[in-house]
Amino acid sequence: MDRIWKPWFGIATKYKYNSRFFRKSLVMMLLVASIPGLIIGVSIYWLASNNMEGELQRLHQNQIKQRAENIDDQLAYLELTFSHWAFDSKFDEKLKTINISYNFEQVQDLFRTLLVMEGAHPLLERVELFLDKPRPLIFNKQQYTYITEPASLLPYESLLKKERSVYWTNAYPAAPTKESVPNSLSLVNKIPGGSTETFGAIVATINQENLIKMLKTLTPYNEGETILLTGDGSWKLSSNGIGKFSDIDTALQQEYLMHSSKSESFLFEHNKTTYSVSYGQFSRLGTTWVYISAAPLTSITAPVVLVSKWILFISLSGLLLALLLSWFVSHRMYSPVERLVRLLSGDKGTELNDEFDLFEKQWNHLSKESETMRSKLTEQLPLLREGFFLQLVQGYFYSLQENDLRERMKHHGWKTENRQFIALMFQLTGFSNLQGRFSSGDEDLVTFTAANIIEELTGTQYEQVEVINFHNFSVGLLLSFPLEHPPRWLEDDISSFCQEATQTINRILKMQVTVSISKSTYQVKQIPHLFEEARQALVYRDLLDDNQIIKTELLSKSSTLMESTFPFTLEKEIVHAIRNGLENEAVELIEQFMKELSASGSTELAVQQGMLQLLGSIRYAVLQSGMNPVHLFGGINLFDQLAQLKEPEEMLKWFQYKLVAVFVQELISRQDFHLKQMVEKVILHLRENYMTMLSLDSCAELFGTSPYTLSRAFKHISGVNFIDYLTDIRIDNAKGLLRETEIKINEVAERVGYQHTYFNRIFKKYEGITPSQFRELNRS
Repeated sequence: MDRIWKPWFGIATKYKYNSRFFRKSLVMMLLVASIPGLIIGVSIYWLASNNMEGELQRLHQNQIKQRAENIDDQLAYLELTFSHWAFDSKFDEKLKTINISYNFEQVQDLFRTLLVMEGAHPLLERVELFLDKPRPLIFNKQQYTYITEPASLLPYESLLKKERSVYWTNAYPAAPTKESVPNSLSLVNKIPGGSTETFGAIVATINQENLIKMLKTLTPYNEGETILLTGDGSWKLSSNGIGKFSDIDTALQQEYLMHSSKSESFLFEHNKTTYSVSYGQFSRLGTTWVYISAAPLTSITAPVVLVSKWILFISLSGLLLALLLSWFVSHRMYSPVERLVRLLSGDKGTELNDEFDLFEKQWNHLSKESETMRSKLTEQLPLLREGFFLQLVQGYFYSLQENDLRERMKHHGWKTENRQFIALMFQLTGFSNLQGRFSSGDEDLVTFTAANIIEELTGTQYEQVEVINFHNFSVGLLLSFPLEHPPRWLEDDISSFCQEATQTINRILKMQVTVSISKSTYQVKQIPHLFEEARQALVYRDLLDDNQIIKTELLSKSSTLMESTFPFTLEKEIVHAIRNGLENEAVELIEQFMKELSASGSTELAVQQGMLQLLGSIRYAVLQSGMNPVHLFGGINLFDQLAQLKEPEEMLKWFQYKLVAVFVQELISRQDFHLKQMVEKVILHLRENYMTMLSLDSCAELFGTSPYTLSRAFKHISGVNFIDYLTDIRIDNAKGLLRETEIKINEVAERVGYQHTYFNRIFKKYEGITPSQFRELNRS
């Protein structure tokens, strides 16, 4: 007895009777099964055989429809992905003249591209490239093959005669392989994309096995049949397998032809089995595909009928059996809730009294997260708009067509039809004079402030405007006006706005402003050119004026580039001062050089060109001094750095700290190294020849320098003067001879390079005793 009941008690103890929903479900099932069990069983059986059967069929039809839509989306994604490849630069007009023998890099690139395309979608089995020019050939991911036979070439050329640039076909003459299947379905895309004169095609062969697996999703009960065929019946495929088309498939196709003009589903009987048949159509690149799915009706309604019979049987078998069955059904009903609870609680095993309280909390949490994501998206929209216009004015959308650009601008709230566009560039100068208000590194802050000022002024005056912050003391402004606005009115209105913006920035930031106004255009693709013209016009500002407005239409380079004299004498003096290591004098001369450049009202471009010429002269002096400018300045492009500077004060500081100081410091360090080597050689010479007649003049002559230079360098490097160092060497050697030998004092003096009388005097001066006394002390 224990063997029978223990397993049941083990199962029963696993369930959570403290869960409110489970208890309610169990009690209700007990009441339903115990009291009106028989009536409910009969009623459910009747419903299952009538109403529920129809409802389940409707649910089945919806399920088939959803899965068919999924297949349609997969094929549409394949067509869209594949059609984009025709516009790749690898398949443009250059392939007409490709030389397979010499352009091996391009051929390898085609091999790699075909390999990538072949793996781009699971439905693709093989991708090949057919080129009709310059010589007919077929590319695949491994090799290429020339087509020499006219009969073999004719099917390939027929691919190019189709009116559509992208289409499906089952007549592609693919080379036979182990994996190839006869009558395979292929997707053809003519190249180059968008051209009326095509000279080739990219052909993708569909993997029939994967397509069959996709078709089998239309038979959700793992029973029944599904067939896919074209509208004209030229190609068809069955879920039975490749190359198979059974009797039921043929019968289904015939039944479809009889019912195609009626409802979307019908009942069909074959071999004493009733099928629920669903069908539909796909629109595939100008052709119609038809899918037909047949599922046994018993598979759809069997679960409900089975449950109904079980309920009727249990109702008749007695109260005990009803209780057990009620408990079992309650658990089955609770299992989805239990699974959902376990999923939401993270499978932590926590005890819950009310499952729906957990559902409510999780629902509120998800709603809050959704609202948070929605608010974040709303916050990011201005940044997306700013990023789009920044890329537009910088020319990153050259590959897009005019209509595409207009559509994108519409997404960001701009009207583009019958509009004209004007670009303005604001350049701020005078930052170096604001050291009390701003510090180095505040360039972005100043530009941001100026952009905000311009945005506030334009927000109340113009309907469509976009302010673009370039973060380098320059701010762009894109304006849009209706075409009917008179040009004279636009000119006066924009000039008035520029003066107002200039005065406002002068008052708030204390900086000067130069504004350049471009011509108007009706094409969105010309907007980057307008900004480039306006940006180039800024270099023609007069350095002697504070605020300026430059109109590109009135700008004449012949009149703007006024004659300016180049101070050649100052240039020579600057180079001479730098060569001699006179840093302060060189900086003063550079400042005077810059003043003379801008004294005659020269433009920023003229001053910048003059400073670049001076930089070239200094760089040439560096080369003449035996230094490598690349190593000296760390590989930095000096000309590029100087060209980025707009203000004379910035140019002067750049020359002082980035150029002159570095060169002079390297020059001084090289001179010190040369003198150190010379002093070391002199010291070695003194130690080896101290016993001879040595002097400062003789050593200077020996090492090719002047006595003054040698004396100063010797003192600077060794710490003592030349005479004291030589005397120390001689006295040390004399002391050694006095201690270790018995030679006479006059001989000791001769050996260390002194006369006897002078030796006694100099020895006593350094040691405080005579040589004889020194010898006596050391002997004792």
